[in-house]
Amino acid sequence: MTLVNNLFGTQMNFLRKFKKTEQVSIHRPKIGITGSFGRGNYGDELFVNNYMYWFGDWAELLLLSGLPKPTYFKPLAKNLVDSVDAVVLGGGDLLCPYKPKVDRDFINPLYLRRPLHVAGIGVELNRPDQIEEVVGKWKHFLNHRNVRSISTRDAGSKEWMEKNITPSVNISSHPDLVCALPLPKIRDKSKAPILGLITRHIKHRKEYIVMTEVAKVMAARGWRIRHIVGGVGTHGLKDYDNSRFVEVPGKETFRSEKLDDISIAIGECSLVLSMKLHTTIVATMYGVPTICMNPVFKARQFMRLVDNEQSVFAHDDRAIFDFIEAGVKPAPSDSVARVRNDAEAYMRTLGGSIWNEFRNSQSKELQKKIPVTPPIPK
Repeated sequence: MTLVNNLFGTQMNFLRKFKKTEQVSIHRPKIGITGSFGRGNYGDELFVNNYMYWFGDWAELLLLSGLPKPTYFKPLAKNLVDSVDAVVLGGGDLLCPYKPKVDRDFINPLYLRRPLHVAGIGVELNRPDQIEEVVGKWKHFLNHRNVRSISTRDAGSKEWMEKNITPSVNISSHPDLVCALPLPKIRDKSKAPILGLITRHIKHRKEYIVMTEVAKVMAARGWRIRHIVGGVGTHGLKDYDNSRFVEVPGKETFRSEKLDDISIAIGECSLVLSMKLHTTIVATMYGVPTICMNPVFKARQFMRLVDNEQSVFAHDDRAIFDFIEAGVKPAPSDSVARVRNDAEAYMRTLGGSIWNEFRNSQSKELQKKIPVTPPIPK
């Protein structure tokens, strides 16, 4: 597997653990991946792992996030984009209709020089207002003739885009892409139950009051309290800095620059209180009882999808104490299996579409040497 512009340095050693398949041919597509990558958010970086798992055995992956902005570097940026056979943008909540600035990594017109697949993006719908100029930019971008497919990570985002963007291609919806990522195996479980806390960088420490009180109650009952930093790099440093506001005697604070280690730290828990979407998703996919304490649109959409919306609370909702007393159950296993299967099915469909267009673009002679289907994981 190859990734140009390595995101994580030695972190990429995790690739060696992925099951290798026989190389399909020297003739294989190059796929440029782009989105909110390389910025240290745990969930966004997991998308890269996901693309490597599903595409890495039959395609060469190049990172297109962070293309140079100055106009005098534009020829270099164009050369990089022109070197790929397809661009995949997403996932994550890239489209925010009420924020005045649209990130260049999300709607860079250079991407439209190649076939573009918009994969599993979300629309931030925490407020009803929207800026028409922002919506117009997305509408112009997503209606380009080179946009091959658009998919969203939840039904609410799909409905909003169909109403406001009205793209020429059909929009599909599926669970968050991280649901399709195989997670690392959990080591031996701790004898003492572990309460996992995941916070986000916030404006005021008062948002941690109820979480702190819950942790103190559980600690008094013999639980280990593990505060997990859900980020790496500078993003992780911000979350780590905020973690000091959750003051619980004997609390462990877990921080790592390795995504797999963060996932394992989550999966080892007996109960997770999470303020981040993708730590909520990972805990749920591990089968850990999980309470989401940041009831934004995207979190509710996911928890509804796994039939567990009753486990969503505001950060200051004291009803959480009675909920925990009654015993927190994990999301139903059949619901978790369903979202995993649906996310995997999308990744196979996306991979097949990219492969077919690549193969059909070759000469008749070359097509004979290229398999009809790529070795996409089963």
